[in-house]
Formats: sequence, structure tokens, C-alpha cells
Amino acid sequence: MTHLHAQMAVKCPLTETEARLGAYFESLRSEDGVARMRLRVPMTGSSSALGLSLDREVRVEAARGRDEENLNDVTRIRWSPEGKAIFPKFEGKLVVWAGDDSASSRIEIDGDYLPPFGAAGQVFDEAIGHRIAESTAREFLKDIKRAIEMPFPR
Repeated sequence: MTHLHAQMAVKCPLTETEARLGAYFESLRSEDGVARMRLRVPMTGSSSALGLSLDREVRVEAARGRDEENLNDVTRIRWSPEGKAIFPKFEGKLVVWAGDDSASSRIEIDGDYLPPFGAAGQVFDEAIGHRIAESTAREFLKDIKRAIEMPFPR
């Protein structure tokens, strides 16, 4: 298992961010009751200027709970690739923290993923895979940020 940690500021108050986070994951549920989302792996180099990325659909499970110390509300999150896609499995948590002012908050993702392909996957992860995972986590948080900061329809 490899550890992954990232965070992102959100222009939304703490309690509203927590509520919208739950609504976001609920919105991912399809008719079969399973939540799915596309995770993006941004490309680097000249293709990044074009905005190109690889993406994979993953099955995602998100459930509200408390942290191990029973001090903070957390969203336990887990994803795994759908079908035969080659993508790591992840298990961790999302925590929403108060921001620098009452109109903002921070979302933090913290957890572990298992690179595919066993020992060969571990070597790949040590070479470049972990940087790809970190980039994917940032893209995931950007998706959440966009959903949370989106104004409610009137």
C-alpha cells in the first residue's frame, strides 16, 4: 500500500461544504444504486497544454462517519476500477476543515492505494506512479471543489 494525501481550499462555509459533499456523492448514484465516477490522470509535457488526460471509471463508495479518535466527522471513501481497467484501488477518508475565514473551508483526502500488477506495479509506482496518483487526487479534489462551489439553481 502507498499513502496519498492532498488538500484543497473551497469557497464555501464549513457546514455547507459538508452537506454539499454528501450531496455530491449521492448524485453519482446510477439507477442500479452504484455510485461511479471518472477519475482523470492529467498528461504532462506538450499534451498538458492541450488539456489532455486519461480517465477511468471507478466504482466509488462514500459513507459519513467519525475518525478513529471520534473527534471529527469524516467521509470514508473507497474506489476500485470498473471492469478490466488498470487503475489502483484506494481506501481513505475525506475531512472538511474550517478555512481561514467563515466563508471558506478545506477538503483533505488521506488514504492508501494499492498499485496494480503486484511487484511490477510497485516498481512503477516508485518510479512515476506515485506522482500520477498525487495528480489524480488533486483532479479529484478539483471536481469536488467545482461541485461544492456551484451555485444552487434558483
